[in-house]
Amino acid sequence: MNVRPEDLSAIRCLGYTDTEARFLYLVATHSGYFMQRQYLTFTDQSHGWLVNRLITRILSRRHARATAYANNTHVYNLYSRRIYDIIDKDNLRNRRRQSIEMIHTRLMILEFILANLDENYLETEADKTDYFACQMGISLTALPGRMYYGIKSAANTRRYFVDRFPIFLPASHNRLGLAPVVTFTYCDTPGAGLFPYFTHLRQYENLLRQLPSFNFIFASHEPSKFDRARAFFAKTFGPKGQPDTIRLRHYFELRKLWETQHTADLTRADRDFLRDATRQFQAKKYEAAYQKWAAEGLSEDQIRVLISDPTNYKTGSFHTYVQPESYAIFSTESSRDYRRPPKDRSPSKLSVSASAPCEQ
Repeated sequence: MNVRPEDLSAIRCLGYTDTEARFLYLVATHSGYFMQRQYLTFTDQSHGWLVNRLITRILSRRHARATAYANNTHVYNLYSRRIYDIIDKDNLRNRRRQSIEMIHTRLMILEFILANLDENYLETEADKTDYFACQMGISLTALPGRMYYGIKSAANTRRYFVDRFPIFLPASHNRLGLAPVVTFTYCDTPGAGLFPYFTHLRQYENLLRQLPSFNFIFASHEPSKFDRARAFFAKTFGPKGQPDTIRLRHYFELRKLWETQHTADLTRADRDFLRDATRQFQAKKYEAAYQKWAAEGLSEDQIRVLISDPTNYKTGSFHTYVQPESYAIFSTESSRDYRRPPKDRSPSKLSVSASAPCEQ
C-alpha cells in the first residue's frame, strides 16, 4: 500500500504520531469507522496505552464520535471534514453517519485491509474509474454506479463503486496466492443471506465480463457460505452463463427498429426490454455481432458462433477468505452518541503506568 508522505505529514500536523496518522489515513480512505481492537491489531499490541492515547486525541479534538453497542463496545466514526480535506478525500461519504448494516460492512472492509496492507489498492472512485475507463478503455456505462438526485435536476450526480469494497492489484508473491491481475473483494455480513452478494455480482457483471482476467474474493466469517457463493460465481461466469441467442437476436431486432426511426412499432414492453438488453450487451463482441447481423441477416446459430468465446468465461478466478470477526456487537445499540467523552469517563483521566511505552 502506497501512502503519500504529504498526506501522513498533514495528519501528523494535527497532533498525531506517525503510527496514528497511518491508521487514520486507512480509516478515512476505506471505511470511516473503526474499533479499538483494530488499532491494536494495526500496532501489534494486545492492550491499552497506544489505543487509549489515540481515542483521547480523536475525541477531544472532535475528529471522531463514538457510539456504544452491545457489551458497551464502542465503534468510532472518523467524521471530521478537516481530516478528509487535508488528504484530498473531502468527497468521500465515509465521514457520514451510516446505518448499522453499513457500519458492520465498513468494519469488515477495514478488517480485510488491515490484514492485507501490502496490496496496491485503488483507493478512491477516481482511482477506479481512471484504471478501468482510461487505462483499460472500458465504457463508463459498464462500471457499477448509482445516481444521486439533487433538489434540482442539474444537480444529479452519478457515482461509481459506491459499495467501497476493496479493489487492488496484488503484489508479487502476495500472501493470498493471487495471480497478478486486478482483484475484486466482497465482504459478506454475517447472518445475512447471500442475496446481497448475488446482487453485487450482477451489478459488477458488465465490468467483469470485459476484463481479460480478474480475481474475485468472497470474504466471510461464515465458511458455510463458500460453496453457494462459488456455485453462483461459476453459474454467472462459466459456460452456462453465455447469453441466450434468442434474447440477443430479439435485442438486435428492436435496436434496429429504434435506430431506423420505427419507434412507433415499439410497445412499452419492447422499450423496457431494449433498455435492459442495452445494458447487458455492451461488450465489443456483441456490437460486432449486431453490425454483421444487420448487414447479412444472420441466423441464431451464426450469431452463437460469433459470440462464442470459451475463454471469456474462464477469466474470473474465484477465491474465498475467512474473516476473523463477526462483529456480533450490533445486536443492541446504545441510544447515546458519544461525540464528546463523558466527564466521569474522560480518556484524559485514564491512568497510565510510568513504564508504559510511549511513541515520540
